[in-house]
Amino acid sequence: MPVDTFAVDDLRRDIDVSRVIAQLTPDDSGLAVILMNARKEPTKTAEFHHFEDDVNAYWTQINNATGYNAVDTNIVVDDASIFKPKDILKNARTSEQMLVTAVNAGTNMITVTRAYGSTSAAAMNDNDWIVRLGNAMEEGSNAPEPNVKQPTKVTNYTQIVRTPFDETMTSEAESRKTVSERVRLRRQKALEHRLAIERICLFGEKKEDVLNKRRTTAGILAHIQTNVYNASSELTEQEFETSFCEPLFRYGSSSKLLVASSRVLSAINYWAKGKLQIVPKDKTYGVQIIRYLSAHGELNIVKSKTLEKGYAGWAVGIDLENIVYRPLQGRDTKLKTNIQANDLDGWKDEYLTEFGMQVKLEKTHAVLKGVTTFK
Repeated sequence: MPVDTFAVDDLRRDIDVSRVIAQLTPDDSGLAVILMNARKEPTKTAEFHHFEDDVNAYWTQINNATGYNAVDTNIVVDDASIFKPKDILKNARTSEQMLVTAVNAGTNMITVTRAYGSTSAAAMNDNDWIVRLGNAMEEGSNAPEPNVKQPTKVTNYTQIVRTPFDETMTSEAESRKTVSERVRLRRQKALEHRLAIERICLFGEKKEDVLNKRRTTAGILAHIQTNVYNASSELTEQEFETSFCEPLFRYGSSSKLLVASSRVLSAINYWAKGKLQIVPKDKTYGVQIIRYLSAHGELNIVKSKTLEKGYAGWAVGIDLENIVYRPLQGRDTKLKTNIQANDLDGWKDEYLTEFGMQVKLEKTHAVLKGVTTFK
């Protein structure tokens, strides 16, 4: 007669607890709870990747300490590769329009026809912003020179996280006035396991240690390079709006998640009591979310107990559309029971998760740090 699941005692089975572990005291690790419930997509391999693409850049800056006079036609910029002959450019400060006649991407020099419009030529300063409007083709022309780039490959790994707990059989046999030690430890270690997952989601860095057969996953902070604002002590409401919210909402969704330390949350509460709304917990997987309406977009704020000590003045703005929690298939959070050696006079269980983080389009996220005071 074949063995079915009813014939296998729970103590001999690996129990899938990914949903249960995401529900225990959710406010202690709100980010992990939201990711494990709303942004989960299993991966088939321990190494996974995605490709990112964007429209070609169209802004650059003058790169010459002494600037250029009104008749100079050979102009060095920060990035000439964004231009092609017959492109029309404009200096945002002087409003002068120019026609590109030649491009040397190796030296970042462009050759232009000055005052190619109604605005007169004027001296250009170092770091003047130059915008590419588009090309202007002559009547009966052939197609212009294309400007094509390939998508960027972004790779990450899964990381194995294990949280064991055990007890001797003597201890288990003793009478207790409360629940058994095994029941108590299962609940306590489930929370510890989820807190570890949240720390990795935020702070982890990518590493493949081939010699020791170990991988670590890059978390959210490791991916965000562009939008990082250091308040360097005091944070004002104006700074928060212009230096953090403005770049955060420049790309991506109009509604984003803000994972905030207690200090940053205190600052927002101090300025914006009239702008804050409490979101019902039954709509947020039991996590307490406070909604802040910025002029730039909607922030759904989650207080993070992970952002403490050295990260006490931090907050992370996240576009959830571009974040994915990637457990390896069959390796989402499980309670593995009775993993002790056969001759051990006791039991040992563990929670085990193998997962990675997929963070897309880093410019849709932002980091705020260095907040110690506010006004």
